[in-house]
Amino acid sequence: MNLFQTVVGIELSGRRLALAAVRGGFGRPALCAPPLVCDLRGEREQQLLAEAEGALGDFVARNGLKGSAARLCVPADRVYSARVSFPRVREKDLRPALELELERLFPFPPSRLRFGWRRLPGAAGGKDVTLVVTAAPAEYIEWWEEAVSRAGLRLTGAIPSGWALSAARSFADRGSGAGRVTAIVRETGDAVECSVLSGGVPVFSSSRQCPPGLMPSEGFSLLEEGLVDLPSAGGDGPVDLVAPPGWYDEEGGEAGGGSAFRFVGDFPPLPAMPTVGPGGAEESVPARKIAGAFGAAVAFRAIDLAEPGIEGRGSRMARLSAGILALAAILLALAWPAGLYWNTKAELSRLDAEIAALRPDVDEVEVAVGDLVSVGAKISLLREASAGRGEPFLILKELTDRLPEKTWLTGLRVEDRKVEMDGLSPSANEIFPLLARDGKFRGVTFTSPTTRQPDNLERFRIRAEFVPLPPPGKEAAR
Repeated sequence: MNLFQTVVGIELSGRRLALAAVRGGFGRPALCAPPLVCDLRGEREQQLLAEAEGALGDFVARNGLKGSAARLCVPADRVYSARVSFPRVREKDLRPALELELERLFPFPPSRLRFGWRRLPGAAGGKDVTLVVTAAPAEYIEWWEEAVSRAGLRLTGAIPSGWALSAARSFADRGSGAGRVTAIVRETGDAVECSVLSGGVPVFSSSRQCPPGLMPSEGFSLLEEGLVDLPSAGGDGPVDLVAPPGWYDEEGGEAGGGSAFRFVGDFPPLPAMPTVGPGGAEESVPARKIAGAFGAAVAFRAIDLAEPGIEGRGSRMARLSAGILALAAILLALAWPAGLYWNTKAELSRLDAEIAALRPDVDEVEVAVGDLVSVGAKISLLREASAGRGEPFLILKELTDRLPEKTWLTGLRVEDRKVEMDGLSPSANEIFPLLARDGKFRGVTFTSPTTRQPDNLERFRIRAEFVPLPPPGKEAAR
């Protein structure tokens, strides 16, 4: 199961619908929402399927599961299973060979079936292998593919009931031995179901409709059928029997075929996330009622009938190859940014060294540029003066020549040959004739009355307009 992926397990057995939302994490996958178990009231198959689709849509909307994956637990009454001895052939030739055997094994043409297979550990003969072949009607799975899509999910697997129960028990109880034989008996609405697991592989799965009072006896009858002709790899100890409390003698007993069994209790509790605590009506359902839905969500190494002809999740070598490829992809994904980081760091270090080596030359260039700017400003000033735009200097010279001694200017403004100046003088009235004596300044006026200061100086403000002389003739120029 992918990390942090949410998968909705679906099981419709008889007239009972069970839904379980399971999320993977760093630990074991666990329930991430309150499971749903509801009894359907329809009499016909189409009515039951329509009710189940409506309940599924409500469950998805209520728990915000739209867009998640979904995996179907194919009920035991829809699953056909057989054990067959088969010659050792290549993997690519096994599927066509099994398709030729389907008509002999099951009462349906191969075109109407989805099937898968799994090898049992022991060999039936010297050169033959024993296969568990499981099939289900293709029409049933295709209907669920459309119903799941209408509910906002996507169907990614169809797991037979026995495989789903095997996966659910392995996640709920990790203490069970891998080589032991386990029988699971439970009620599914209006029917009783029995699955026999040998080393985690379902070798028998069947259900039978009966009234509630006859379910223990009918379940024991199915158990006796399942314990006949067990595979040799099943082990020599007693069979572990999982059943509802009060159905059978807790001390164990003996079933048909001379197989002894011991009662190990009800189905172990299923793992749940902290957000799914006890106390709610939907949260307190027995684990056996949602075991099929939970197991379908987590059974990623089981026979998957949604992809016909594929043996579970592939052989061990295929899984190992996929794991190696995934690890290589992760290492490549980590190596690329790491290599880019070190290459970039080395390039930056090289550039820093080059910049440090060029720093003295850059400082010299900056000093030279500063000197050039200063010289350029002086040249520009001289060019303006030589082009006739040096009148401010000429005005300042004329004022300096005309102002009497001990006269101080505190302010001078020149704009378009108009001069306005403020200052202090022993006699402000002497400035007026000095400015207007030769016609270089005209419109000489006091803009404010003169005032006598404590230091016996007069403060004045005078406005005038500078009149430049006409350009000299050629003789004067020479």
